[in-house]
Amino acid sequence: MIIGASLTAFLLLWWTIFYSGRYHHYVSEPVGKRISLHVGIHVTLVVGVNACLWLEQPLLFSSILAGCAGLGAGWFVGIPFSVKSILSGIMGGIGTSVSFYISMSMWIDQFNSLSFLLIGTSVIFSGSSLFQVLKSIPSFEKVLVKMWVQHPFLIAPILITVFWLYNFIEKYFPQADPTRK
Repeated sequence: MIIGASLTAFLLLWWTIFYSGRYHHYVSEPVGKRISLHVGIHVTLVVGVNACLWLEQPLLFSSILAGCAGLGAGWFVGIPFSVKSILSGIMGGIGTSVSFYISMSMWIDQFNSLSFLLIGTSVIFSGSSLFQVLKSIPSFEKVLVKMWVQHPFLIAPILITVFWLYNFIEKYFPQADPTRK
């Protein structure tokens, strides 16, 4: 399960880096700053967890490797926007590397659950960053991922799942009805 989540996070991060670099003239500076921060943070988390888990590297080496990867990715994404964006991406990568090392060394016995939590967080925020980049790109640009995301075969199962979950919550966890006495 961690393998699939790691691949998903990697794909979302790669698309975010690619499209923010290719269509940087459509993305505003505050969005670029936020994206470079998110990319720096989540590249660090994905590389750190996978270096520990699959490459079986020691925790210190994994956090240093992850910090370098996050620093580089955050720096690269921040280049077209501003110096603050570059610094934001660099600090996101370095800060997350330090916090990754501290959290993993404190909770080493819950490594698998903590790894899944970190990768899950990376998937959510990487998808959010990709959505912000794709939202900034105008509709006349032909973007492959944007066409995939808007495809009915992808949207329909997601909407069905969301409404099914909503129905389940309303059925088994009803809210207080103010009209009832």
